[in-house]
Amino acid sequence: MIKVDPEKCLRCGACFRDCIVEVLKPDEQGFPSLAPELEKYCLNCQHCLAVCPAGALTCHGVTPEQCQPIGELPPPEMMGNLVRQRRSIRQYENENLAPETLVQLKKILAWSPTGCNVHNLIFRMVDDKEEMEHFRREMSESLKFYIRTGLMGLMYPGFKRYMKEVLNGKDVIFRNAPHMIAAFVPKNAPCAEADPWIALSYFDLYAQSLGVGTCWSGFAVHAFKWNRRLKKKLGLPKGYRIGAILLFGKPAVTYQRAAAPENYLVYS
Repeated sequence: MIKVDPEKCLRCGACFRDCIVEVLKPDEQGFPSLAPELEKYCLNCQHCLAVCPAGALTCHGVTPEQCQPIGELPPPEMMGNLVRQRRSIRQYENENLAPETLVQLKKILAWSPTGCNVHNLIFRMVDDKEEMEHFRREMSESLKFYIRTGLMGLMYPGFKRYMKEVLNGKDVIFRNAPHMIAAFVPKNAPCAEADPWIALSYFDLYAQSLGVGTCWSGFAVHAFKWNRRLKKKLGLPKGYRIGAILLFGKPAVTYQRAAAPENYLVYS
């Protein structure tokens, strides 16, 4: 699982000091070693691979040459702008994003952290506005049925305003977005609640850097529960549930300034 090139290894100990589960240990000569009986505890977090100054380790078949080099990070003021200026977009252009932009967004998901480093999330991206229109149309009819039968009022009595908007034809679920991405998580995952939100938060902020607008849709997570046919079309795997849904596309609105929210109370 972990291989060491003794000709490159400096025996500096950086790798086993950074091993979170402490399965990587120095052998008699000071080289990092993973005992066969401890292999099952390795998380494949690749910290040992990433921290090695000489590039002497291969982890689960991944070599240093296959890894991205350390690059320049945004300075604090630019990162602050990204966080402050991010808005929930509810007005979108009726067009697909460029294919290369969709590829970039898909690729960035590989770097989202998960609890216990269990990378078992599955993502479903709707990358064509025509398919999105199908979801929109079918979901609208489904919601109207639940509203007219009174079931929606019983389940969500505080959402009366939204019920009226749905009956009037407003898309309160998908906000006329041309795309969406759903994060599926195993029902028995160790961090099933947090992992989907963290992953799509990474996706969310990266999307802003590409000029892509986003909007979280908790309504959609609930709405798919009511419509089994659409949930099947979404491709939900057996043993998984929908953890989070994010809408995205080219914004049809431009904001001229950041908002000025009240500061949270932070104890120290």
